Amino acid sequence: MSDQHYATPNADLTPDATNTSGLMAPLLLTKPWVRLCSVLGFVSTVFIVLAGIGLMAGGAATAGIPYGTGVGVAYMLMGLLYFMPSLFLFKYASAIALAQQSGSSTDIAVALGHQKSFWKFAGVVALVMIVLMFLGVGAAIVVPLMMG
Repeated sequence: MSDQHYATPNADLTPDATNTSGLMAPLLLTKPWVRLCSVLGFVSTVFIVLAGIGLMAGGAATAGIPYGTGVGVAYMLMGLLYFMPSLFLFKYASAIALAQQSGSSTDIAVALGHQKSFWKFAGVVALVMIVLMFLGVGAAIVVPLMMG
């Protein structure tokens, strides 16, 4: 009778390009689009922040825009809202490039982790916006009834 039944099992777990090639193809096809969206998001962030600064400066300089400072701060917060997903997408595209060079399944997992962070952020923002929408609709109904 053989003692192989009691031997420690072994498996080759070293990263192999043939194991990850099926995963890399779709990632490589999305990388340029992810990079484009992240750069456009950064550019939008800059324009939104500049508009907020302009509104704040205009509100402080003239009485013509009495709420300019508040609106400017709101624009700055919106700029932060654009910055975060752009950063996640940029990290995702960079991690795809690193995974392409190394062929490591660990690097692919890191890239997919950045993608997960993007979608988690997008989902949380969507849920917050839905709640704010319902609160706004409720306020639009209740406030006029209380005033009248």
